[in-house]
Amino acid sequence: MPENCKLPFLDTKISLIDLQNLEKKGFFRSIFIELLKADKIKNVIPNEIEINQTKQELCLKYNIEQLKNNKDNAFLIHNLRKEIYKLASLKKLSLEKFSSQAEKIFEKRKTYYYDQYFYSLLRNKNKSQIYEFYYQIEAKESRINDLSKEHSSGSEKTKLGIIGPVNLININSEIAEILKDSKDSIINDPIEINNEWYLIQRENYIPAIYSEFYENQICMDLLEKEIEKEYKIEYLNLMNNKLNL
Repeated sequence: MPENCKLPFLDTKISLIDLQNLEKKGFFRSIFIELLKADKIKNVIPNEIEINQTKQELCLKYNIEQLKNNKDNAFLIHNLRKEIYKLASLKKLSLEKFSSQAEKIFEKRKTYYYDQYFYSLLRNKNKSQIYEFYYQIEAKESRINDLSKEHSSGSEKTKLGIIGPVNLININSEIAEILKDSKDSIINDPIEINNEWYLIQRENYIPAIYSEFYENQICMDLLEKEIEKEYKIEYLNLMNNKLNL
């Protein structure tokens, strides 16, 4: 039985045990995905506009002009430029493959993934106290923000109870449904969640509008998922082929 198996994209072989160890530690996945990305974009040539757009996005993280002032950063700048070109190529490829699907996916995900909300929160384990606060707010005798600052049990009290912006997918499902169905500045009926009583008041709803930003985000997400799927298939094939030898 052969001890080694041929790795994709590389003119080398590796033992089954080493392959399994690399995969467990995430190294094989990282290497394979980077090689797969390189293979996919080898014939993709982004234009100057696409490169500059990607450069502007990355410059939010790295100030290239400041890096240029230090001669020791030459290597970093060189690699940053290579990263810009790679990301521009991946973005171009993702748009070519998935742009026709992006708007439909946006509309499907919009409510939970892209629309944003601000809300005020007051929570406490004392049910009677929460109902008393609720009646005070309903009667306009008190504001939820002032009460949250004094009586809320969570870290929101340091921000006058205000939370946001949030996407519904990232918060408790019961709170998400309240925000989705509420109107701004209307206090909800007290609700119990995880042994605490909650008062929630939606403050602001910001509907997402389909744009180039969301198109790029969705297309890149679809490309990443495609690459991840190919990695899993290739790894299983390597393992199965090796075990069947």
